[in-house]
Amino acid sequence: MRISFRTISDLAELICGGSGGSGGFRWNNFPYRSSSQLTQFFHSCDQPYIHDGDTRKYWVETILKELNQGLVTVQQLPSDSIIRVIQELMDAVDYQREKLDRDAALVDLNHVLGRDGIHAYFDAAGRCHVRNVQTSITSATSKIQARPLSPIELSRRNEIATFLDTASEDEFIEELLVPLFRQLGFLRVTATGHRDKALEYGKDLWMKYQLPTGHFIYFSAQVKKDKIDAAGRDINSNISGILAQVRMALDHPIFDPETNRKNLLDHVFIISANFITKQARALLSEHLDAAARRHIIFMDREELLDLGAITSVQLLKDNKPNSFSFEGDDPPF
Repeated sequence: MRISFRTISDLAELICGGSGGSGGFRWNNFPYRSSSQLTQFFHSCDQPYIHDGDTRKYWVETILKELNQGLVTVQQLPSDSIIRVIQELMDAVDYQREKLDRDAALVDLNHVLGRDGIHAYFDAAGRCHVRNVQTSITSATSKIQARPLSPIELSRRNEIATFLDTASEDEFIEELLVPLFRQLGFLRVTATGHRDKALEYGKDLWMKYQLPTGHFIYFSAQVKKDKIDAAGRDINSNISGILAQVRMALDHPIFDPETNRKNLLDHVFIISANFITKQARALLSEHLDAAARRHIIFMDREELLDLGAITSVQLLKDNKPNSFSFEGDDPPF
C-alpha cells in the first residue's frame, strides 16, 4: 500500500520534531531534529540522503514521497523503507535522551497513521511495528525476503564478513549472534559462555520468541566457528559430534528465570560462521528420527551475512556491555 500525501506531510513534521527547538512543529512529544540530525536520522534508516539546506519539512517530505514508492514486501502495509523510518522515529534511545514520553508520541503517531488504516505498536521487547487495522497483518511477522542489497547494506555485509574471519567462537556469539537475534525480535537472548562446558548441555545460546497469541516458543543454538562437515578429522566440527550435542539439547530443559519454570526446547539452530556441507546436513537427517529432525534449523555464513546486512545489526566489538554472560540465571539447585 501507499500512504497518502497528508500522512506523508504529518509524518515529515513528526520527524522534524517539536520539542527542544525554536523552529519545531506542534508535535511536542517528538525530539527536535536539526539539519545534521535529519541527515543522521535517514542514515540510521539506511538511506544515503544529506540535508542540502532546504526547508526541513519540505526536504523530509521529498524523501518520504520517494520512499513511499519503494519495495513493498507486504501489500497491506507501507513500503519497507517507510516502515523502517517509522521504527527509527520511535527508537527508545531518542526519547530517553530527551526525557520525552514515548507512549504519548506513539498516540500522536497513530493519529497520523490512522487515516490510512494502519497502526503502530510496541512489542514485548519495546520495538515498534506497524499493523494493518483491517487485516491485522503486522510487520513483526512479515518474512525477510531475498532482494538486491543497497550500497550501505553491501558495506555492512563486508564488515561482518571481515569480523567472521578473525573472531573467536565466543566473540562470534556475543558480538554478532546475540545482537542479531535481538534485532530479529527474540527475547532473553542468553549466551551461556564456555567457562563450564559441562553445564551447556549442547546449548551455546538460548532465547525465546513470543507468538502473536502471546505464547512463547524456546530456541537454542549450537554454534561453530569453523566449517561443519561429515569428515572424521575433528569431532567438534564433525556433524557426528554436533548430533550428540543436539540430542543433549533437546533432552535437557532450559530454566527461564522470568517464569521460574523449566521448558523443553522447540527448535535448535545449528549455526556455522563458515559453511555447513550438504553431506553434513544429510547425515544429521539420517541419524535423527522424524520427530527430532523437525526441530533442527541450519544457518551458515551466507545466511548470517545477508541477515546482518538487511536487519542493520550493529557489531558490539566497539561498544560492548560489561558482560553477555547470564550464568546467574541458572537456578542454584
